[in-house]
Amino acid sequence: MREYIAKKLAIAVLVLIGVYTITFFLTFMLPGDPARVSLGQHGSEEAVELIRQQWSLDEPRYVQYVSYLQLFIQGEMGKSFRYYPRDVIELIRYRFPVTAYYGLWSIIFAVAVSIPLGVAAAYKQNSIIDNIAVLISQIGVSLPNFWLGMMLIAIVAVRLGWVNPVPEVQYGYYWTPIGFFASLKDYILPILTVGTGMLASNTRLTRSSMLEIIREDYITLARAKGLSERTVVLKHALRNALIPVVTNVGLQFLLLVGGAVLTETVFGINGIGKLYIDAINYRDYPVVIALTLIYTGGVVLINLIVDLLYAKIDPRVSLR
Repeated sequence: MREYIAKKLAIAVLVLIGVYTITFFLTFMLPGDPARVSLGQHGSEEAVELIRQQWSLDEPRYVQYVSYLQLFIQGEMGKSFRYYPRDVIELIRYRFPVTAYYGLWSIIFAVAVSIPLGVAAAYKQNSIIDNIAVLISQIGVSLPNFWLGMMLIAIVAVRLGWVNPVPEVQYGYYWTPIGFFASLKDYILPILTVGTGMLASNTRLTRSSMLEIIREDYITLARAKGLSERTVVLKHALRNALIPVVTNVGLQFLLLVGGAVLTETVFGINGIGKLYIDAINYRDYPVVIALTLIYTGGVVLINLIVDLLYAKIDPRVSLR
Protein backbone atom coordinates (compact mmCIF):
# COMPACT_ATOMS: atom_id res chain seq x y z
CA MET A 1 0.00 0.00 0.00
CA ARG A 2 2.85 2.40 0.81
CA GLU A 3 4.49 1.65 -2.51
CA TYR A 4 1.21 2.30 -4.31
CA ILE A 5 0.70 5.65 -2.54
CA ALA A 6 4.31 6.70 -3.22
CA LYS A 7 3.89 5.86 -6.90
CA LYS A 8 0.67 7.85 -7.10
CA LEU A 9 2.29 10.87 -5.41
CA ALA A 10 5.26 10.74 -7.79
CA ILE A 11 2.88 10.74 -10.76
CA ALA A 12 0.98 13.61 -9.12
CA VAL A 13 4.11 15.78 -9.12
CA LEU A 14 4.56 15.23 -12.86
CA VAL A 15 0.88 15.97 -13.47
CA LEU A 16 1.07 19.23 -11.51
CA ILE A 17 4.13 20.39 -13.43
CA GLY A 18 2.44 19.56 -16.73
CA VAL A 19 -0.79 21.34 -15.76
CA TYR A 20 1.18 24.35 -14.52
CA THR A 21 3.06 24.59 -17.83
CA ILE A 22 -0.11 24.38 -19.94
CA THR A 23 -2.05 26.77 -17.71
CA PHE A 24 0.77 29.31 -17.59
CA PHE A 25 1.17 29.66 -21.35
CA LEU A 26 -2.56 29.50 -22.10
CA THR A 27 -3.28 32.12 -19.42
CA PHE A 28 -0.62 34.53 -20.67
CA MET A 29 -1.94 34.09 -24.21
CA LEU A 30 -5.28 35.61 -23.22
CA PRO A 31 -5.97 38.93 -24.95
CA GLY A 32 -5.66 42.01 -22.78
CA ASP A 33 -3.00 43.57 -20.59
CA PRO A 34 -3.45 43.07 -16.81
CA ALA A 35 -1.85 46.46 -16.14
CA ARG A 36 -4.24 48.18 -18.54
CA VAL A 37 -7.22 46.30 -17.08
CA SER A 38 -6.14 47.37 -13.60
CA LEU A 39 -5.82 51.09 -14.45
CA GLY A 40 -8.72 51.28 -16.88
CA GLN A 41 -8.91 52.96 -20.27
CA HIS A 42 -7.97 56.37 -18.89
CA GLY A 43 -4.67 55.26 -17.34
CA SER A 44 -1.58 56.86 -18.86
CA GLU A 45 0.99 54.80 -20.72
CA GLU A 46 3.62 55.74 -18.14
CA ALA A 47 1.47 54.38 -15.32
CA VAL A 48 0.75 51.21 -17.27
CA GLU A 49 4.45 50.67 -17.88
CA LEU A 50 5.24 51.18 -14.17
CA ILE A 51 2.61 48.59 -13.24
CA ARG A 52 4.02 46.16 -15.79
CA GLN A 53 7.50 46.56 -14.29
CA GLN A 54 6.14 46.18 -10.76
CA TRP A 55 4.39 42.92 -11.71
CA SER A 56 7.37 41.70 -13.82
CA LEU A 57 5.19 41.58 -16.92
CA ASP A 58 7.97 43.21 -18.95
CA GLU A 59 10.28 40.24 -18.44
CA PRO A 60 10.61 37.43 -21.02
CA ARG A 61 8.02 34.71 -20.80
CA TYR A 62 10.46 31.98 -19.77
CA VAL A 63 11.72 34.15 -16.89
CA GLN A 64 8.18 34.60 -15.62
CA TYR A 65 7.57 30.87 -16.02
CA VAL A 66 10.58 29.99 -13.85
CA SER A 67 9.73 32.69 -11.27
CA TYR A 68 6.17 31.44 -10.76
CA LEU A 69 7.35 27.83 -10.66
CA GLN A 70 9.86 28.68 -7.93
CA LEU A 71 7.11 30.37 -5.93
CA PHE A 72 4.84 27.33 -6.15
CA ILE A 73 7.66 24.98 -5.17
CA GLN A 74 8.29 27.15 -2.10
CA GLY A 75 4.62 26.96 -1.16
CA GLU A 76 3.83 30.52 -2.26
CA MET A 77 1.54 31.72 -5.04
CA GLY A 78 2.60 35.29 -5.60
CA LYS A 79 0.52 38.43 -5.31
CA SER A 80 -2.82 39.09 -6.91
CA PHE A 81 -2.88 41.64 -9.74
CA ARG A 82 -6.39 42.82 -8.96
CA TYR A 83 -5.99 42.99 -5.18
CA TYR A 84 -2.31 43.96 -5.20
CA PRO A 85 -0.36 43.69 -2.90
CA ARG A 86 -2.46 40.96 -1.23
CA ASP A 87 -1.12 37.43 -1.50
CA VAL A 88 -3.03 34.88 -3.56
CA ILE A 89 -2.91 32.43 -0.63
CA GLU A 90 -4.65 35.01 1.56
CA LEU A 91 -7.45 35.46 -0.98
CA ILE A 92 -7.97 31.72 -1.34
CA ARG A 93 -7.86 31.15 2.40
CA TYR A 94 -10.49 33.87 2.80
CA ARG A 95 -12.84 32.59 0.09
CA PHE A 96 -12.39 28.81 0.34
CA PRO A 97 -14.40 28.22 3.58
CA VAL A 98 -17.50 29.72 1.97
CA THR A 99 -17.45 27.33 -0.99
CA ALA A 100 -16.38 24.40 1.19
CA TYR A 101 -19.25 25.08 3.60
CA TYR A 102 -22.19 24.83 1.21
CA GLY A 103 -20.28 22.31 -0.94
CA LEU A 104 -19.93 19.85 1.95
CA TRP A 105 -23.55 20.32 2.91
CA SER A 106 -24.55 19.68 -0.72
CA ILE A 107 -22.64 16.39 -0.71
CA ILE A 108 -24.15 15.41 2.66
CA PHE A 109 -27.65 16.24 1.42
CA ALA A 110 -27.17 14.32 -1.83
CA VAL A 111 -25.67 11.20 -0.22
CA ALA A 112 -28.13 11.11 2.70
CA VAL A 113 -31.14 11.16 0.36
CA SER A 114 -29.90 9.38 -2.75
CA ILE A 115 -28.50 6.15 -1.27
CA PRO A 116 -31.61 5.19 0.78
CA LEU A 117 -33.84 6.24 -2.12
CA GLY A 118 -31.81 4.22 -4.64
CA VAL A 119 -31.78 1.14 -2.39
CA ALA A 120 -35.52 1.36 -1.81
CA ALA A 121 -36.18 1.82 -5.53
CA ALA A 122 -34.12 -1.26 -6.43
CA TYR A 123 -35.61 -3.40 -3.66
CA LYS A 124 -39.15 -2.35 -4.64
CA GLN A 125 -38.61 -2.40 -8.38
CA ASN A 126 -41.58 -1.20 -10.49
CA SER A 127 -43.36 0.07 -7.38
CA ILE A 128 -44.49 3.61 -6.62
CA ILE A 129 -41.22 4.26 -4.76
CA ASP A 130 -39.24 3.10 -7.79
CA ASN A 131 -41.24 5.31 -10.15
CA ILE A 132 -40.77 8.32 -7.87
CA ALA A 133 -37.01 7.69 -7.63
CA VAL A 134 -36.69 7.40 -11.42
CA LEU A 135 -38.73 10.58 -11.89
CA ILE A 136 -36.57 12.49 -9.38
CA SER A 137 -33.43 11.25 -11.11
CA GLN A 138 -34.58 12.31 -14.55
CA ILE A 139 -35.73 15.74 -13.42
CA GLY A 140 -32.64 16.38 -11.28
CA VAL A 141 -30.22 15.46 -14.05
CA SER A 142 -32.10 17.59 -16.60
CA LEU A 143 -32.26 20.82 -14.57
CA PRO A 144 -29.33 23.24 -15.12
CA ASN A 145 -27.86 24.60 -11.90
CA PHE A 146 -28.23 28.26 -12.83
CA TRP A 147 -31.91 27.85 -13.82
CA LEU A 148 -32.76 25.95 -10.64
CA GLY A 149 -30.98 28.58 -8.55
CA MET A 150 -32.92 31.42 -10.18
CA MET A 151 -36.22 29.56 -9.71
CA LEU A 152 -35.48 28.95 -6.03
CA ILE A 153 -34.66 32.63 -5.56
CA ALA A 154 -37.82 33.74 -7.36
CA ILE A 155 -40.19 31.34 -5.58
CA VAL A 156 -38.73 30.45 -2.19
CA ALA A 157 -36.89 33.68 -1.39
CA VAL A 158 -38.77 36.47 -3.19
CA ARG A 159 -42.37 35.27 -3.40
CA LEU A 160 -42.62 33.14 -0.25
CA GLY A 161 -40.00 35.07 1.71
CA TRP A 162 -38.79 32.03 3.63
CA VAL A 163 -35.07 32.77 3.27
CA ASN A 164 -32.83 35.56 2.03
CA PRO A 165 -32.09 35.50 -1.72
CA VAL A 166 -28.41 36.19 -1.01
CA PRO A 167 -26.72 34.50 1.98
CA GLU A 168 -26.01 37.00 4.74
CA VAL A 169 -22.87 35.18 5.89
CA GLN A 170 -20.27 35.55 3.14
CA TYR A 171 -16.98 35.08 4.93
CA GLY A 172 -15.59 33.20 7.89
CA TYR A 173 -14.51 29.74 8.92
CA TYR A 174 -17.12 27.08 9.60
CA TRP A 175 -15.05 24.21 10.89
CA THR A 176 -16.25 24.40 14.51
CA PRO A 177 -19.28 22.16 15.32
CA ILE A 178 -21.46 25.16 16.20
CA GLY A 179 -20.41 27.24 13.21
CA PHE A 180 -20.95 24.35 10.82
CA PHE A 181 -24.69 24.39 11.59
CA ALA A 182 -25.14 28.07 12.48
CA SER A 183 -25.33 29.44 8.93
CA LEU A 184 -27.23 26.52 7.39
CA LYS A 185 -30.41 28.55 6.79
CA ASP A 186 -28.46 31.24 4.93
CA TYR A 187 -27.11 28.69 2.46
CA ILE A 188 -30.11 26.39 2.08
CA LEU A 189 -30.86 27.57 -1.48
CA PRO A 190 -27.26 27.14 -2.78
CA ILE A 191 -27.16 23.72 -1.10
CA LEU A 192 -30.36 22.65 -2.87
CA THR A 193 -29.09 24.09 -6.15
CA VAL A 194 -25.79 22.21 -6.08
CA GLY A 195 -27.08 19.09 -4.33
CA THR A 196 -30.06 18.36 -6.56
CA GLY A 197 -27.99 17.27 -9.54
CA MET A 198 -25.74 15.17 -7.29
CA LEU A 199 -28.77 13.57 -5.65
CA ALA A 200 -30.25 12.64 -9.03
CA SER A 201 -27.11 11.00 -10.41
CA ASN A 202 -26.38 9.15 -7.14
CA THR A 203 -29.94 7.85 -6.94
CA ARG A 204 -29.87 6.53 -10.48
CA LEU A 205 -26.44 4.94 -10.01
CA THR A 206 -27.35 3.37 -6.65
CA ARG A 207 -30.56 1.93 -8.09
CA SER A 208 -28.89 0.42 -11.16
CA SER A 209 -25.99 -0.96 -9.13
CA MET A 210 -28.32 -2.51 -6.55
CA LEU A 211 -30.48 -4.06 -9.25
CA GLU A 212 -27.41 -5.75 -10.67
CA ILE A 213 -26.09 -6.95 -7.31
CA ILE A 214 -29.33 -8.38 -5.89
CA ARG A 215 -29.53 -10.77 -8.85
CA GLU A 216 -26.14 -12.30 -8.09
CA ASP A 217 -25.85 -15.90 -6.90
CA TYR A 218 -24.24 -15.01 -3.57
CA ILE A 219 -27.28 -12.90 -2.67
CA THR A 220 -29.52 -15.91 -3.36
CA LEU A 221 -27.18 -18.04 -1.25
CA ALA A 222 -27.31 -15.54 1.62
CA ARG A 223 -31.10 -15.70 1.60
CA ALA A 224 -31.00 -19.50 1.44
CA LYS A 225 -28.87 -19.54 4.59
CA GLY A 226 -31.73 -17.89 6.43
CA LEU A 227 -30.18 -14.46 6.87
CA SER A 228 -32.61 -11.64 7.51
CA GLU A 229 -33.60 -9.52 4.53
CA ARG A 230 -32.09 -6.46 6.20
CA THR A 231 -28.71 -8.20 6.54
CA VAL A 232 -28.83 -9.41 2.94
CA VAL A 233 -29.66 -5.97 1.55
CA LEU A 234 -27.50 -3.75 3.74
CA LYS A 235 -24.48 -5.93 4.43
CA HIS A 236 -24.11 -8.07 1.34
CA ALA A 237 -25.81 -6.16 -1.48
CA LEU A 238 -25.31 -2.51 -0.55
CA ARG A 239 -21.64 -2.87 0.34
CA ASN A 240 -20.78 -4.18 -3.11
CA ALA A 241 -23.13 -1.75 -4.84
CA LEU A 242 -21.41 1.22 -3.20
CA ILE A 243 -18.20 0.94 -5.26
CA PRO A 244 -19.47 2.86 -8.33
CA VAL A 245 -21.34 5.24 -6.02
CA VAL A 246 -18.14 6.08 -4.14
CA THR A 247 -16.47 6.85 -7.47
CA ASN A 248 -19.34 9.12 -8.44
CA VAL A 249 -19.28 10.97 -5.11
CA GLY A 250 -15.53 11.48 -5.51
CA LEU A 251 -16.10 13.02 -8.93
CA GLN A 252 -18.80 15.23 -7.48
CA PHE A 253 -16.30 16.71 -5.04
CA LEU A 254 -14.25 17.71 -8.07
CA LEU A 255 -17.26 19.11 -9.92
CA LEU A 256 -18.02 21.40 -6.99
CA VAL A 257 -15.65 23.96 -8.49
CA GLY A 258 -17.56 24.00 -11.77
CA GLY A 259 -20.87 24.11 -9.95
CA ALA A 260 -19.58 26.83 -7.65
CA VAL A 261 -18.87 29.13 -10.58
CA LEU A 262 -22.52 29.13 -11.69
CA THR A 263 -24.04 28.94 -8.22
CA GLU A 264 -21.97 31.75 -6.76
CA THR A 265 -22.68 33.93 -9.78
CA VAL A 266 -26.44 33.42 -9.38
CA PHE A 267 -26.52 33.89 -5.61
CA GLY A 268 -23.77 36.53 -5.38
CA ILE A 269 -21.64 34.39 -3.07
CA ASN A 270 -18.04 35.47 -2.63
CA GLY A 271 -16.43 32.04 -2.80
CA ILE A 272 -13.82 30.27 -4.87
CA GLY A 273 -16.02 30.06 -7.97
CA LYS A 274 -16.63 33.80 -8.10
CA LEU A 275 -12.95 34.44 -7.40
CA TYR A 276 -12.08 32.25 -10.39
CA ILE A 277 -14.43 34.12 -12.74
CA ASP A 278 -13.26 37.54 -11.50
CA ALA A 279 -9.63 36.50 -11.92
CA ILE A 280 -10.24 35.55 -15.57
CA ASN A 281 -12.17 38.75 -16.29
CA TYR A 282 -9.53 40.98 -14.68
CA ARG A 283 -6.56 39.02 -16.13
CA ASP A 284 -5.40 38.14 -12.62
CA TYR A 285 -2.92 35.53 -13.83
CA PRO A 286 -1.48 34.43 -10.45
CA VAL A 287 -4.97 33.66 -9.10
CA VAL A 288 -5.99 31.76 -12.25
CA ILE A 289 -2.84 29.62 -12.19
CA ALA A 290 -3.03 29.02 -8.43
CA LEU A 291 -6.70 27.94 -8.49
CA THR A 292 -6.07 25.64 -11.46
CA LEU A 293 -3.20 23.95 -9.65
CA ILE A 294 -5.24 23.60 -6.47
CA TYR A 295 -8.07 22.04 -8.46
CA THR A 296 -5.63 19.64 -10.13
CA GLY A 297 -4.15 18.70 -6.76
CA GLY A 298 -7.66 18.07 -5.49
CA VAL A 299 -8.37 15.77 -8.44
CA VAL A 300 -5.25 13.72 -7.70
CA LEU A 301 -5.92 13.58 -3.95
CA ILE A 302 -9.58 12.59 -4.26
CA ASN A 303 -8.77 9.92 -6.83
CA LEU A 304 -6.22 8.49 -4.40
CA ILE A 305 -8.75 8.54 -1.55
CA VAL A 306 -11.35 6.82 -3.76
CA ASP A 307 -8.83 4.10 -4.66
CA LEU A 308 -8.09 3.50 -0.98
CA LEU A 309 -11.82 3.40 -0.20
CA TYR A 310 -12.21 0.68 -2.83
CA ALA A 311 -9.90 -1.56 -0.82
CA LYS A 312 -11.82 -0.75 2.36
CA ILE A 313 -15.21 -1.54 0.86
CA ASP A 314 -14.18 -4.57 -1.20
CA PRO A 315 -11.10 -6.55 0.02
CA ARG A 316 -10.81 -8.17 -3.43
CA VAL A 317 -9.58 -4.85 -4.80
CA SER A 318 -6.52 -4.84 -2.53
CA LEU A 319 -5.72 -8.43 -3.50
CA ARG A 320 -5.69 -7.49 -7.19
